[in-house]
Amino acid sequence: KEPIQKILITLYNHFKKLYIVKLCEKYKKDIQENLNLKPNQTFLVNKYTMQSKYFKEAELRKLLQEFIDLDYKSKSGAIDLNVGLEAVLCRYCS
Repeated sequence: KEPIQKILITLYNHFKKLYIVKLCEKYKKDIQENLNLKPNQTFLVNKYTMQSKYFKEAELRKLLQEFIDLDYKSKSGAIDLNVGLEAVLCRYCS
């Protein structure tokens, strides 16, 4: 059982990488270089590219902003992190 804060950070980082891939494709930049991947991690470029095809750039940006807002609201006591994270995930799983 992982702490909920660690789950939020892991999800944020993963979707941030998908967003970076989308931007790299849009502006024709090197994905491996922008993701700071090591030479033995080049297989991840294909995995991230395939996953990013399921999202639009604007969707990913909005999702990242929701994670940032959720983090802020949970730290200021405005919302429970568990409930907020479940709400965000449910919104994007439908």
